[in-house]
Amino acid sequence: MSRRSTGPDGGRPPAARGARRVEIGAVVGAALALATSSLLALGGGGTGAGEEEGPREFAAPVGTCLDWTAADGSDVRAVDCATAHLFEAVGTVDLSSAFGPAAAFPAETAWLPIVQEKCTALAVEYLNGRYDPFGRFTVGALKPSQAGWRADDRTLHCGLQVVAQSGELYRTEGGARGQDQADIHQPGTCLGIDGVDVGDPVDCAQPHAVEVVGVVDFSVAFPESDYPDEAKQDAAAEPVCTQLAATYAGGPTVVADKKLTVYWDTLHLESWKAGTRKVDCKLGALLPDKSGFAPVTGGVQGVVAIGATPAPPAPETATPGAPAPLPAPLPLPPSTTPPATPAPTSTPGT
Repeated sequence: MSRRSTGPDGGRPPAARGARRVEIGAVVGAALALATSSLLALGGGGTGAGEEEGPREFAAPVGTCLDWTAADGSDVRAVDCATAHLFEAVGTVDLSSAFGPAAAFPAETAWLPIVQEKCTALAVEYLNGRYDPFGRFTVGALKPSQAGWRADDRTLHCGLQVVAQSGELYRTEGGARGQDQADIHQPGTCLGIDGVDVGDPVDCAQPHAVEVVGVVDFSVAFPESDYPDEAKQDAAAEPVCTQLAATYAGGPTVVADKKLTVYWDTLHLESWKAGTRKVDCKLGALLPDKSGFAPVTGGVQGVVAIGATPAPPAPETATPGAPAPLPAPLPLPPSTTPPATPAPTSTPGT
C-alpha cells in the first residue's frame, strides 16, 4: 500500500486501489502460469503437431528450477537454481480423485481456485511457513496439456515465480528459500502507468507512475517481532524516505520544485509474519481529482512533465507466461539499504 510523505499534491493514492492491485497480482500470476503450461505440454504431448506425438513424461521434483526462452514455453528445461530461471517447483498435486478418467479438461477459470487452494499450501510448506503473499513471489502452476489429460495425466506442478503486471515472467537467480521476499526495486527504477495504477518497469523517459529513490528497512526501527501498524510504519518511513528523495534528486527542494510527492509502501501483517521488512521509497504525483497517479515523464534528476489527465490503459501486447524483456526487480544488497529511523519508545496519546 502506498503512503504519502511531503509534497505539493496534498493527497495519497487511494488505499483501496493499492490493495486491489496486490490482490489482482496474486490471482493473475496463477492464471498466467497456467496459460503457459498448456503449451509446455507438461505430462503430455504439445499443441498442434505435438498433439499427434502422444504423451511424454515430465518430472520436476521439489526444488527444481525451470527456464524457457520461447514465448510459448516449448523449450522448457531444468536449470541450476543459481542461474536465471522462471519457475521453482514446490511440489505436485494429484487431481485424479477429483477428476476421473472421463472428466473433461477444466476451463481456465476452473483451474484458478485449484491452484490457490492446493499450490499455496505447498509454497508455504516449501518456504518453511514464511511465504509473503504480497511479496515478489507469486504462486503458480504448470498444468497437464490437453493431450496429457486425455492420457489420464492429472498432475499439477506447483511453483514460485516473479510475475510482471503484463503477465510476463521475470527471471530470478538463486533459490526462493534464500531470497528476501520484499517487493523492492533498485533506485532509479521507474514503474510504468496503467490508467491511474502502477504498471511494469519502464525507461524513466516514458510515462510512469512512480520513480524509486531508495529502500527503507523497518527492522532497524522495529527490531522486535511485534507487527507495527501503518501509523507506526508511516512515522518511521517518512523522515528516511524524505531524506532519500532529497539526496537522490540532488537537493532538499528539488522534489517539491518539480511538483512531485514522496511516497512509500507499508507492510501487511502477513508480510511481517513472513519476515519481510523492506519497502520502496518513491516519487510520484496525483491527478488533480486525486483519483490515482498522474503520468510523469522524465526522471527527477532531469526535466519532469506531469500530465493532468489519466494515462491510457497499458496495451495488452505481452504474451502471458513468456520471459519478460526486463530484469527482475531484485532485492537490494544489504549495504545499499538505508535504515529506518528508530521508533520512539512511546506514541502521542499513550
